[in-house]
Amino acid sequence: MTRLSRVVLSSGEQNGNNIMQQTIGDFLDPQRQRQHIALIEAIRALCPTLEEKERNHDRIAALKKSLPAGIISGVAVDGISEQNIVERNSVIAIDVDAKDNPALYDWQAVKAAVSKSPYAAYAGLSVSGLGIFVLIPIDDATKHKQHFDAVVSDFANTTFTIMQNEDTEPTILHGIRLDPAPSNIASKRFVSYDPQPYWNTEAQIYTKTFEPMKLYVRKYTSYHSGKQFDVEAFLNAHGIAYNERERHGGVQYIVTCPWANLHSSRSKADSAVFVDADGKPGYKCMHGHCADKHWQQYREFYEPDAYHRRSALSFPRLSDFDIHSLI
Repeated sequence: MTRLSRVVLSSGEQNGNNIMQQTIGDFLDPQRQRQHIALIEAIRALCPTLEEKERNHDRIAALKKSLPAGIISGVAVDGISEQNIVERNSVIAIDVDAKDNPALYDWQAVKAAVSKSPYAAYAGLSVSGLGIFVLIPIDDATKHKQHFDAVVSDFANTTFTIMQNEDTEPTILHGIRLDPAPSNIASKRFVSYDPQPYWNTEAQIYTKTFEPMKLYVRKYTSYHSGKQFDVEAFLNAHGIAYNERERHGGVQYIVTCPWANLHSSRSKADSAVFVDADGKPGYKCMHGHCADKHWQQYREFYEPDAYHRRSALSFPRLSDFDIHSLI
């Protein structure tokens, strides 16, 4: 059976040298996980939302040091690092996190949707509760990263239909973004707890390796200059995580509001950059504090001089002297 190296990171063992081996099944067994439930619940209490998680980052990191952690994709000796891997497991882990997918907030619904993949052998909640992780058996353990990159591409180019809590209609996403960290075979995973994990002992073996794919972009034509502006390139250039979905003949990019720290609360995805059916860009946040925030304010948050540059590039009006000098 596939083995999993298990490292207990207590306050006196920060170098990760206390290694024991157990099966992946034991590592993910809810009954075994329950012995850590008090600590996991303490962590989840610190991050009911992504904003709270970021605010409490240091406290959460300190609590995690007392949780067992292990490597899913290999067996290591003398510490958690790629050079210490002595055996490769034919399985990869993928993470779907809130920070990378602002449109997602109902993680049980996300787990159910992702588990429809024939390659999903396991799916469960992450330690914070703001995400899930999924195990996928792969064909060639020596091609860990190539298989991982292919899965990333598949998720980015698959349409997911998810009925999230409190939604009156399903969330239809054109792609889910995965955390890149598990592309490293020695990526560390903390013990989590999910009382109802998804298991599929008949999961298909994933055989694809990454091949570059041509990705499409959405553009709009500026009414001011007549030039094209690439909305997706703008989001990517500023490292803005988004989920894409079609709405009302146009496209929405669900994002985290840059003014979220001023919101009184946040219980679901409620901020979006959009391109309407006529090709016009926009921005909308449902919080009252952001009632006056539209596309110009959103763009200026990331590019403060965007509209100043455009004005500066406009041709000045010629004076009568200039006109006569040209005759």
